[in-house]
Amino acid sequence: MPVGMSLLAIFLAFFFSILAVQCAGVTDITPLTAASKASQIVLGGATKGEHWPVQHAQRLNLLGGSLASMGANQAHDLVGDFRVGFLLRTPPQQQFFAQAMGTLVAVFLAPALFMLFAKAYPCIIVLSSDPTAKCPFSAPSVSAWRAVTVAITDPEFPVPTSSGIFSVVFSIFGGIMIVIRHYAYTGKWAKYRIYHPNMMCIGLAFVLPQTYYGTAMIIGAVPAYFWIKKNPKHFDIYGYAVAAGLIAGEGIGGVINAIFQIAGIAGPNPYGTQIACPAWSC
Repeated sequence: MPVGMSLLAIFLAFFFSILAVQCAGVTDITPLTAASKASQIVLGGATKGEHWPVQHAQRLNLLGGSLASMGANQAHDLVGDFRVGFLLRTPPQQQFFAQAMGTLVAVFLAPALFMLFAKAYPCIIVLSSDPTAKCPFSAPSVSAWRAVTVAITDPEFPVPTSSGIFSVVFSIFGGIMIVIRHYAYTGKWAKYRIYHPNMMCIGLAFVLPQTYYGTAMIIGAVPAYFWIKKNPKHFDIYGYAVAAGLIAGEGIGGVINAIFQIAGIAGPNPYGTQIACPAWSC
């Protein structure tokens, strides 16, 4: 990757890190796909005149977008982890050492887990030509990454001009709405500020094709609402720890399911015919 392109990607990673922390603080969801796609578009425009071969240009575009995605993800994870530590009353120094110890394990564990899931579910890394083939993971981010990379490196940009105009207009509208929220609700109008729509939430809704997050939040929020109403002190002590345990348990369950899938003891496949894995991954 050229030095100039690397520096531009790092600058975009820094910018989108701030955006990710702000969005995660408001919605608890990190817009990694949106941040990386915006970075890909900027990098694609900056390198359009280099006349690289398509495959090389696509690889560089993916690497540059990955830098923005990783920067935003790490910033959100750091802030989110310390927020959980604050809620659990964990001393920051102890949490810092725990983070360092966990990192030493994760640098080896994360690639191993990816290899495990790719072995159990080859469809997540193999593009199938069969439209009827199903996969346990819809992987919408993968489709978005591929679509933007192909579009940006295409000699004829396939995105219509109207889409760009709409994006610019909606960006200006969002900025105006933020100004109104902060400065217009004064005096007798101050009580209406809580009803003003949050543009971060609206923007995030445009880039989330599934309702997984919202459904999971409702499932957790409803019992938590009644729990905190009935026994606030008990919830304050155990509520966040129970939520963290449920999230961790879901991840562990996914790993166990992948191991069962490889061992051939996962039971009937509810997703139909799996995409056969190629020789190099089997």
